[in-house]
Amino acid sequence: MNRRDFIRLSAAVSLGFNLLPLFPLAKAAASPRIEGWEPPIYRRFLQFTEYEKRPGTDRIVIHNTGFPTDKDSTAAEIHEFHQKNNGWAGIGYHYLIRKNGMIEQGRRPGMIGAHAYHYNKTSIGICLAGNFNLGQPTKEQLDSLKLLTAWLCEKYHLDPMKKGVIVGHRDLNDTDCPGDNLYSRLPKIRRYCRDFEH
Repeated sequence: MNRRDFIRLSAAVSLGFNLLPLFPLAKAAASPRIEGWEPPIYRRFLQFTEYEKRPGTDRIVIHNTGFPTDKDSTAAEIHEFHQKNNGWAGIGYHYLIRKNGMIEQGRRPGMIGAHAYHYNKTSIGICLAGNFNLGQPTKEQLDSLKLLTAWLCEKYHLDPMKKGVIVGHRDLNDTDCPGDNLYSRLPKIRRYCRDFEH
């Protein structure tokens, strides 16, 4: 990543622009990283009714929103749904990846989520917008998922090839989530994280 691209990326992140036309994630993933770099994440600063810190991180759990139609959703929409319908503190996932590949922060990553029963205290939850028993994740979503999981594995010193580190929600609880069409991509995601260039 050269200085010009880094400045453009930083400006886009700070202004909350859709980053894909400015700085494709595939290019970001292929470029040498600089110290302190992270994927482009749009922070919503959502209001929660309660928060509790996570004591550690030993896994990344992949989800889909799983609504009856394969629709796009925002972190704000899921936040409202989880508060009003589930009675939760707010959105249960730490990150939501939109259909266009934009990564939105839900819960703050250092806080306990509400996305995988019995496993919330030591896991990060990533949700992709869509129903992947009906549709397919977009290329942009998959590119963002690869980059985000690779960064999280490095940040929390996780071995992506170790059993139980990058999992689908169905691996932990009785659910179809994240849908067959996303679950089948997880081996490729793990290999990408393993081969991610430092």
